[in-house]
Amino acid sequence: MGSITPKSLKSLFFTKKAPDASDAMPANYISGGVEANPDSQQEHETYLRWGTRVCGKVNGSLHALPAFLQKVYYDLYKSQTDNEDLQEQRKQSINARIEQLRTDIKRLDTDSNARNERIAAIDKDIDSLSDERADIKESKNRINKDQRIKLIIGLIIIIPLTFYLFVFYSSTFYSAFFRNPETMTDVGNAMFDSNAIANAFSDGVMELFFVVFAPIIFLGLGFVLHFFSVQKGITKYLKMAAVVLVTLIFDCILAYKIGDQLHTVQTFIFGDNGGYPVSVAFKDINTWAVIFCGFIVYIIWGIVFDMTLTAYQKMDFNKVRIEEINNKIDDLKNEIKEEKGRIADNDKEKIKCEGKIKQLMIELSTKVHIDYKEIYKGITEFFSGWITQMDVLGCTPDQKQKANDIFANTKQIFLDKGHEKENNISND
Repeated sequence: MGSITPKSLKSLFFTKKAPDASDAMPANYISGGVEANPDSQQEHETYLRWGTRVCGKVNGSLHALPAFLQKVYYDLYKSQTDNEDLQEQRKQSINARIEQLRTDIKRLDTDSNARNERIAAIDKDIDSLSDERADIKESKNRINKDQRIKLIIGLIIIIPLTFYLFVFYSSTFYSAFFRNPETMTDVGNAMFDSNAIANAFSDGVMELFFVVFAPIIFLGLGFVLHFFSVQKGITKYLKMAAVVLVTLIFDCILAYKIGDQLHTVQTFIFGDNGGYPVSVAFKDINTWAVIFCGFIVYIIWGIVFDMTLTAYQKMDFNKVRIEEINNKIDDLKNEIKEEKGRIADNDKEKIKCEGKIKQLMIELSTKVHIDYKEIYKGITEFFSGWITQMDVLGCTPDQKQKANDIFANTKQIFLDKGHEKENNISND
């Protein structure tokens, strides 16, 4: 048996134009769908059964297979060309698709017009804000009076509170860590010792540094508290809580140390040697006095400090308003950028729709509309029956492979281009 190549198969029945009823018919094909011999499809016979039957009749001949595949193709092709209802349904489907695409184009145009109007409105807002910014820059010395009052009040409060905290923490640190308990008369003397810095200086340079810089630590914690308060995000509250907790622990340690010192004095005077455990310190009024006089005042100082700095930053009305305008203009420009991006997307989609309409119009102008999917389905079923019968006939794997090659080349010649075109139209 000779080798059948794609080139020889193509020369056997390839045509450049779409076939009609008279193109390259097999010898036994009669116009009108009436067959003169039993090799044709019988009434109510499936394509699978037809392929099985004729393959058995020709004993799986590879030379007969191309002619039968071509015959199946022309049968299916002609049945569609002669089906007026199918042709009309196909035209209506294409027209409906064209109308849908035209509706999509109108929708895209409407959306783009609305976005252009939005851009024009945003441009007017930007111009208005720019004019306001220019006017503000020309005016000078515009002061926010409300913020100035807050600043003055804040300074009146913050200055004596700062002095108070400096004296309190320098005294408590000295009393807690360096002072002789016998010199303490009561808790007030321990918290407010006018000689704390002088005594620390006489005790040594390191003691002086410790006592002097201890208040700065607490004032620094207050500044950090303000720094976290102006940040954005929920994490700022966790940071602020951590700062407050650290300050409270510091104050509790100082309170316990001073309470312990005073308890030592009382033990020396009254002979009470029960020690000073935490349970006792918790009930000791001296401990709570130190905590409240330090921690509570520190919290008040932090609040007033935050209010004062905020008032100072907002006191310059020009600076605050210009910053607000700049932020607003940036937001509006970003919005314009987004709108233009949407318009560009609409234009691209519109071009695609117009291209699809042109393709559909070309398809609509074609006299005959063919559903290549159905042809592909029928000829594939026919070949499935044929190849199954080859197994029954005991054909060799080489013969079956050649049959598959013949089917693949036949499909490429008659179906693939039309099938691909049909898929493109359907996807569009």
